[in-house]
Amino acid sequence: MFLVVALQGLLALTYLVVPLAGHRYGAAAQKAADAEIHRQGHSTAVLAKHGLDFTAGTAGVTVSVAIAAGLAALAVLNLFDQPMLTWILQPILLIAGGFVTTSQVFVIRYVETALRKSGTTDIDAKALIEAAKAAFPGWFHPLVLARFLLTTAGSLVILLLLAVS
Repeated sequence: MFLVVALQGLLALTYLVVPLAGHRYGAAAQKAADAEIHRQGHSTAVLAKHGLDFTAGTAGVTVSVAIAAGLAALAVLNLFDQPMLTWILQPILLIAGGFVTTSQVFVIRYVETALRKSGTTDIDAKALIEAAKAAFPGWFHPLVLARFLLTTAGSLVILLLLAVS
């Protein structure tokens, strides 16, 4: 059960730190994206049209902090051998969180696809995303990747460990 508690604790930490870092560095990332889109000869309205906002809004931060608190509560319950809520909520996080975190890890592909579907093919999505990513500290992208791995593979491991315990 210790591994379940540790994985849920680490996952909770990522759901706390990622949005707070996004809130802290998001405005600078948005400015960098705006500058890059201007450099490419487009208005910043293109970013808004496609929902490309690098700032972490209050709603997103609130949801992530609530998920972190929920995961911490599940970890405490599991510490006391009470896994019922984990059986209910961890699969939901695996599916819903998996979709959200996948789009964050593979953001360049996501943006390229969205632009292509809308007929906007003259934007260098990689340069745009790289400009925004440069505004974040070096540890941010590995943490986003860790959150994705813990949300998906970690949730599966948690459920498997509960099944065999």
